[in-house]
Amino acid sequence: MIHEEYDFKDLSNFLYDHNELLIAGMPRIEERTCFMTDLWNKRGKDILFFEILANNRLHYKFRDNEDGTIDISTELTGLLRHFKVYEKNIMIDLSSLDHILIMVITKQLLTKVVPKLLFASYIRPKKYSNRNKNNTNDKSFALCTQTSTVMAVPCFAKREKLKQTLCAFIGFEGIRLKKVLESEHNIECFLPIVAFPSGEPQWYNVTMLNNMDVIKSEIKQSAIRKCPSESIYEAINILENNTFPEDNIILAPLGTRPHSMACAIFACRHSNVGIHYDYAKEMENRTEGISKVIIYHLTHFLTV
Repeated sequence: MIHEEYDFKDLSNFLYDHNELLIAGMPRIEERTCFMTDLWNKRGKDILFFEILANNRLHYKFRDNEDGTIDISTELTGLLRHFKVYEKNIMIDLSSLDHILIMVITKQLLTKVVPKLLFASYIRPKKYSNRNKNNTNDKSFALCTQTSTVMAVPCFAKREKLKQTLCAFIGFEGIRLKKVLESEHNIECFLPIVAFPSGEPQWYNVTMLNNMDVIKSEIKQSAIRKCPSESIYEAINILENNTFPEDNIILAPLGTRPHSMACAIFACRHSNVGIHYDYAKEMENRTEGISKVIIYHLTHFLTV
């Protein structure tokens, strides 16, 4: 599999000329959540905004004249057809979208309303906000304010089996992994996958420190897999190379947004895969600055 992951500077002119619709989350305070939408607005290009609400409801906004609320499970396909996504070159702005939306929209575009070309963007921040802002040595990053019950992601639910494999992409917060492990049943094999940031290697140490007690209680350290935190392709490769076609697989994306998208792509390619999530509520101002902008070309994953 060719890893089509590029620096934004190398593809920016192509995307400005050929991208016909940016799918993004509603802009928030964080700089990286509005970086791509600001660029697209300056060039007068179309943006379809989404915001996930309670009870599987989805708020959308297109230009200044279309605004509404739909059911994420039953009405999203019709909405994307209404905007003729199947006739367009699409880019998904991962940094501004909720993890659930990333996964649900990915499935729609890969299997239901298939665009001509598909790209995604992700922005690595310069830093994550510390929980204790008065202590610069404190690496307890403040990323989520709360989590909810671990449940299947809409459109990725599978019936529970007697023997299951749990593949968890792990982020900074060990309590989230602990909650998932306590919620799942009939787990015969547990595969923890730890994000390895290419730009800030010390972030890997923080992840391991915060999750090690939970991992040690479940499995030997030698079974841990490492994955570049910003690589969709590497995440898919790890899943392909460490699972078997006959496995009943549960994916738990608790880390980066590219890994959530990778889980959705992998699940779309394998009928025996479900995705569970703890519906974490993210902290405002959880990141600062912009370090690097990555572009993923994902067209070859489209089902035609």
